[in-house]
Amino acid sequence: MASSGADILGKTTRGATFLMMGQLFSKMVTFVLNNILVRFLSPRIFGITAFLEFIVGTVLFFSREAIRLSTQRISDEHDNEKEDHEANPLQVCVNFSHVPLWIGAPLSVALLGWQYRNINEYFVTLPFFQLSVFSIWLSIILELLSEPFFIVNQYLLNYGTRSKFESLAVTSNCLVNFIVIYAYERGWILTSYMDHSERFREGIAILAFALGKLAYSTTLLICYYYDYLMNLKSVRPFNLRLTKIKTSSDEKFSFYFKNDILEHFKKVYFQLCFKHLLTEGDKLIINTFCTVEEQGIYSLLSNYGSLITRLLFAPIEESLRLFLARLLSKKSSKNLLLSMEVLVNLTKFYLYLSLMIIIFGPNNSSFLLQFLIGSKWSTNTVLHTIRVYCVYIPFLSFNGIFEAFFSSVATGDQILRHSYFMMVCSFIFLINSYIFIQYLGLSINGLIISNIINMSLRIAYSFTFIVKFYRQLHTESSIFINFTNFKMILSMATVISLVNWQFIGYVSSFNEFFTSATLAVLLLSVILAKERTILMELILKKPPADMKIG
Repeated sequence: MASSGADILGKTTRGATFLMMGQLFSKMVTFVLNNILVRFLSPRIFGITAFLEFIVGTVLFFSREAIRLSTQRISDEHDNEKEDHEANPLQVCVNFSHVPLWIGAPLSVALLGWQYRNINEYFVTLPFFQLSVFSIWLSIILELLSEPFFIVNQYLLNYGTRSKFESLAVTSNCLVNFIVIYAYERGWILTSYMDHSERFREGIAILAFALGKLAYSTTLLICYYYDYLMNLKSVRPFNLRLTKIKTSSDEKFSFYFKNDILEHFKKVYFQLCFKHLLTEGDKLIINTFCTVEEQGIYSLLSNYGSLITRLLFAPIEESLRLFLARLLSKKSSKNLLLSMEVLVNLTKFYLYLSLMIIIFGPNNSSFLLQFLIGSKWSTNTVLHTIRVYCVYIPFLSFNGIFEAFFSSVATGDQILRHSYFMMVCSFIFLINSYIFIQYLGLSINGLIISNIINMSLRIAYSFTFIVKFYRQLHTESSIFINFTNFKMILSMATVISLVNWQFIGYVSSFNEFFTSATLAVLLLSVILAKERTILMELILKKPPADMKIG
């Protein structure tokens, strides 16, 4: 196991790279196949599949997310408490990994049953819809069965294993989804039905989505179990069943669940309820206030618009969360300075990337999107909304890294206070959504604006926590960044942005796109030139001379 901050940082950096490469591969496969499928399907079908995706995501989130966060705090170093003495950390991980199935099995039945009774009758009467719902439920159960392997690999920092298996699972999902729809459209399957009506095609599309989910879960479970048999069972002995852990000859010091991790799980679960309401609140709102077609449009835009978020930001956030949980389990001066250095570098990176997105995203996104989705989707609403969504992405990214820091180091009481804050944010989000969508009639744009306001509040809370965290520990360095370089780059970015909008505006041809891309490369070159010192330090792995960086 990694024993020093440098070791943990090294493994975490490599892990983030593995996760990014895995995300890149899987998203490329998804991207290509979805661009073919979107030409066969209507916004209404994308709306119902997005709704089913939301149900799956909700069950999995409430079942396993709190356990995944809590088990990151399991330490491989023994403390002075008798309960921890000689405890097998891998068995501790496996015991906790049973909890998601205990929560998820009844929750999936209740949520799917409730939604099935309340869903639009049009979809309930579609061909194969009941089979689709059962396939989705089965996929949830199979994915929860793979949780012991996921948590063990997370504890061992085996990012490469996880990335490989998830890439294979996503690929199988996309291939099954694509093959079912494409084969039906070509008349290769279900020819005996001789029914090519729109209702039958929609039923096939929903079934393809459900079978794709089932293929994902099955592939993931098989890969993890095979890896366990080949690489873990003999060299790292632990029992996949719930096993009592004996820590001494005295039976009263045996346990199934470590008390400190269990207490953290209880507190973080309450917080995650509100976090999920805010994270997935846009889906709840759009399901309430918008039509099925608008739901499909928002699903499409969020998939394309948040592509960079899922490819780049999500792996960084997850790696940062695990890195900080391990590193700051011992708050030594050296570990604190290393954590600050990583956080400052990430913040500057996000600032520069946000500049690029805000300047060049809105005027190029609609042009690029027209070549990806076909004429059926290329309405003014879609093309205008993707521009607004580009402004939302930087808020999403900053909230990700700041909340990753918070969840890694916050105490139980701090998590409870954050839960109350999230409760207030939920209320504000609902009020804003009603005002912008219903009262002002802004539809999807109103939902995005509500999300921006919500993210701003959460960013402010987490950033305030980070500043107080370092101040209370009396670190010698300041968390505040020296903005010397950023101010100069911001001035250059402002000039380039004015030129971009004055002479190009919204891109409508390849010549304009090429010109805009050239300006983007120019700004990127300025950023790299001004930050060349820190880049060389990162490349050469030398410790930075000044923690302020800049």
